[in-house]
Amino acid sequence: MKYVRLTLRHPAEMRNPMRTFIMEHEQMERAELLNWNLSHEDRDYVLFRIVGDEEAYEDAVSGQPLILDYELTPLSDGSFYAYIEHAKRDVDDEFRTAFEGTSILVVPPITYTSDGAMRMELVGKAADMNDVMEGLDTDIDVVVEQIGEYDTPQAQLWSRLTERQQETLEIAVAVGYYEVPRESGVEAIAEKLNCAASTASTHLRNAESRIVRELVYNT
Repeated sequence: MKYVRLTLRHPAEMRNPMRTFIMEHEQMERAELLNWNLSHEDRDYVLFRIVGDEEAYEDAVSGQPLILDYELTPLSDGSFYAYIEHAKRDVDDEFRTAFEGTSILVVPPITYTSDGAMRMELVGKAADMNDVMEGLDTDIDVVVEQIGEYDTPQAQLWSRLTERQQETLEIAVAVGYYEVPRESGVEAIAEKLNCAASTASTHLRNAESRIVRELVYNT
């Protein structure tokens, strides 16, 4: 069973307005699409976990004509669920046609980050994976981040991290931060990230906290 992790970037005219809101609002970090029902002719039902300011999100979603109805539920970690009834868009239907007639499954969550990335994971037959990639609109920038056999725990843990957190952990491993004994400190990571040591430390702590919580509570 082949596994592919992709990062996609859509041109502005193809992006959902709420995705643009996630990108442009400084208090929004990401939206994780957890589940969806696309069986209706004129509307979709989707469930997101949103990491960001709930009040700002509600102000935006309540004024968006494409949103037919919604419910928000706060979570204990400061994020919240958003259950959305959304009018169908032709551009979304066109994107989904690349998957029609194939064996490919999308593994939740699909993550939309504040820097405009859409991160998704696919599993299925290798030949069909190629067909899906070739069927995507050429205006969408597609980067293949990883290809291999599907490893559920690893894939889900990694997808829970922001793009910046993933980059920070990759650099930390590369500079020997996790070696025993430690070969480099936070300062070396900060230099590679081109940021302050305190910022690099925050990225590390947030990434490590997410991974540890997932391992403790979900295994």
